[in-house]
Amino acid sequence: MKNSKISKLLQVMKTLRDPIKGCPWDKKQTMESIIPYSIEEVYEVAEQIYAKDYVKLKDELGDLLFQVIYLSQIAKENKKFNFYNVVDNVTNKMISRHPHVFKNQKFNNMKDFNSWWEDSKKNKSKSLVENIPVTYPAMLKAYKIQKKVSKVGFEYKSDIKSIDKVIEEARELKKEIGKKNKRKIKEELGDLIFSSLDVARKLKLHPENILNKANKKFSTRWKKLEKLLIKNNKNIKELNTNQLNKYWEKTKK
Repeated sequence: MKNSKISKLLQVMKTLRDPIKGCPWDKKQTMESIIPYSIEEVYEVAEQIYAKDYVKLKDELGDLLFQVIYLSQIAKENKKFNFYNVVDNVTNKMISRHPHVFKNQKFNNMKDFNSWWEDSKKNKSKSLVENIPVTYPAMLKAYKIQKKVSKVGFEYKSDIKSIDKVIEEARELKKEIGKKNKRKIKEELGDLIFSSLDVARKLKLHPENILNKANKKFSTRWKKLEKLLIKNNKNIKELNTNQLNKYWEKTKK
């Protein structure tokens, strides 16, 4: 029954791509043209997870699955692989990467397992950071770089020292702003952001998740500020920074 539902979805995709009867838009798509839609669907899944809207999440997960089906169909037409090859590949990969579950291999602790996990993913690359996709968003790429180099001991030994690095970078940025050196300002600001992301990793917090919460927190407070201004018959464009800050402080109470 379940397999027949997957087969039905595969058939829907095949029909959409049919050279004669298919959809004009779907027929002309390539792997490259589909990439933006696939990325978009991942973000929409994340949005519903954060919102805890499980009705919409079910719908968005379906859209994400369809992207996998879509790319697999194009690959099949080009005689590269098909959807079932994708399923077999990920199934075998997960089994091989979890020998403590599917075989009899033992690990003393999570640190040993994580070390083994990273080793299992290594390719013939000479550099730890060489196989990180260049298409990753900058924040995710920084997080991956920091995570990989930490596996060989290249990291601060304590959370406090990683925070001290942020403070150090902030001071360097402040100094370059005083000098009005635009090139150095960009460089030091990049270092400050990079070191801040490393603090998140040290604290075992994913920067994407905590930044999303910070965005939500700020937006919620800003909406409260706007309501306060309306209630007090104030025009936001006529207020200076100090006046806005007073209203901002009220939203935090």
